Amino acid sequence: MKILGINQKHREITVQTENLNDLWTLYNVISKDDEISSLTQRRIVLKEGTRGDRKLMRLKLKVETVSFHEFSNRLRIKGRILEGPEDFVSFGTYHTFNIEIPHKVSIIKEKWLNHDIKRLKQSSKFDSNFIMLFIAIETGLATIALITNFRHERIATIRKNIPGKRYKQSYRNKALIEFFGDIERILKEKLENYNINLIIICGPGNTKDHFINSIKNLPGTTYMNKIKTCHASSGTESAIIETLKSKELANIKKSVKILQETHLVEKIITQFAKDADFVVVGLNEISNASERGAVKHLLIADILIRGTDKENKLKIEEIITNVENSGGSVNIMSTENIPGEQLVNLGSIVGILRYKLDQI
Repeated sequence: MKILGINQKHREITVQTENLNDLWTLYNVISKDDEISSLTQRRIVLKEGTRGDRKLMRLKLKVETVSFHEFSNRLRIKGRILEGPEDFVSFGTYHTFNIEIPHKVSIIKEKWLNHDIKRLKQSSKFDSNFIMLFIAIETGLATIALITNFRHERIATIRKNIPGKRYKQSYRNKALIEFFGDIERILKEKLENYNINLIIICGPGNTKDHFINSIKNLPGTTYMNKIKTCHASSGTESAIIETLKSKELANIKKSVKILQETHLVEKIITQFAKDADFVVVGLNEISNASERGAVKHLLIADILIRGTDKENKLKIEEIITNVENSGGSVNIMSTENIPGEQLVNLGSIVGILRYKLDQI
């Protein structure tokens, strides 16, 4: 993200989006009641009975809602119009900005928090997006999910009765061919619709290998170089979560946000089981630990920042500043994926300590 200008007097920062990470950052930085200024298209009806024409104009909105649309590469900001050309707009009516890539937008806040400014500056730490298609497969059962840096979407569960070895081999082969065909059709559809970087096929035994052999020689199969196989315990959703934690994906973890977040949440769960006194949960407890410089890793669910009141936002800002000043790391995690959901279940804000607080 390019920061084009900072007007401290008017509390205004102007940025230009460059990739999907930038839209995600703005989604987490822009809050209700902020003021947003941008060029936009608005339909103007000058003659009754016509659909009107779309005109390019600059508007300023007071924000009411912000929504992130990952697969259409768009951030939608809805609010009431504060400023615009008087001939074409009525102040106080609603408009929606569609922020895309690239797009220039100015943000005015009552108070800019340090961690918001830092997020704008550090937006492009990861690849714009890394899309993985997971197929967890065992005999007669497959679960397919699309996983990105921002979300986890289960696409389909496929079940097929596969005759056992006491039946004729031709019956078993026919059922397997139909089972694999159902999976391959979904795989092909997702490859056509999304720019998938990696296809991970996981599961127990050799069913995954039989599936790969079944699609290897199909006409138009150009995605074999994207396939990676991993061992997992089943063909269910839990096998996908198991694979996200596996060492087999460690070589791509550095550039894939969700793999890092999975590792961090797993670290907290492990620490809970090993010695829970090294884990602290909740705003007040973490605030106390951060003031003492005891927090080594801080994890915050993005929904906690977006959905909290002004007083708690300032408290979170103070915690983040304390953690960073004492050399700790801060991770703000998406709640649209499994690690983020796990973090919410743990309390939405969790810290791993350098030492037990009772040792101070």
